[in-house]
Amino acid sequence: MEGRVYDAAGQGWDLPVLLRWDVSHGFCSPCDCFEVEFLYEPEMLETLRAACRFSAFHEGQTVFRGVVDEVELSADDSGRSAVVRGRGMQALLLDSEAESADYSGADLDFILQRHVRAPGVAEIERGALAGSAAAFSVSSGESHWSVLSRFAEFCLGVRPRFSPEGVLVLDGGDSGRRFQLDGAAGVGAQRLTIDRYGVLSAAVVKNRVLRTSVTVENEAFQALGGQCVRVLNVPRHTGFDAMRHTGAYRIAKSREEFFRLRVELPGLFAAFPGDRAAVTGSSLGVSGEMLVWSSRCFAD
Repeated sequence: MEGRVYDAAGQGWDLPVLLRWDVSHGFCSPCDCFEVEFLYEPEMLETLRAACRFSAFHEGQTVFRGVVDEVELSADDSGRSAVVRGRGMQALLLDSEAESADYSGADLDFILQRHVRAPGVAEIERGALAGSAAAFSVSSGESHWSVLSRFAEFCLGVRPRFSPEGVLVLDGGDSGRRFQLDGAAGVGAQRLTIDRYGVLSAAVVKNRVLRTSVTVENEAFQALGGQCVRVLNVPRHTGFDAMRHTGAYRIAKSREEFFRLRVELPGLFAAFPGDRAAVTGSSLGVSGEMLVWSSRCFAD
């Protein structure tokens, strides 16, 4: 893997050969991140002081683009080295606080302009996604990323993420890439986690002002003996359909990581979040199509 840093004017500088590197991608929770180390010379100081963006490349493909958070320089008896650390482009939306507001008719264009482009994210892939205007509130202290993700998931039914190239993608969490994962060949350690904690068996949604309520049930989890109920209060203007949607949304979020398979593969950058793997031959008995939720690639 090769690395390159950029200053605020967009001027790039190729890093020396990397001694070690570590790159993690996910559905932006937590934020994508990177760390690289290389041999340091004093004449690099001003360049590294000005570095604010980072890109990584593997076999001609961009595998990471993000924000430089920290540069650490060190010297000892073994020599001089530099470490550059940072996060994905989502960091621009995480680090900036949105002003509290109540929108009577916010659509996707409005949200993207106010809460994505304004904080500095310019590259957006939305496809044919449009969506109608909806009433939407921004809480005090909420980040721009929180506003975007809530609006996209709750009002549009898609999961926002950043591609390895640093592009904000609104594709519902499916990259379109497919691959075969044969657990009987070419796979290292495997670990399956079935995490019941926090999965909701039901959500009771209440409008205290209008004194209405609706219960949305997670029948699949109830069939497994699950018992975890949450009571959610919504604003007075929330209608019955929106109340049901609120309950369904919270249940869906709670069960996202109920069934997780972790595998170690020998290839570099074998998969990215949003890819789908057809799993067969697993020594743990797992089979079927699974969504790649996160990936980590490293070398030293």
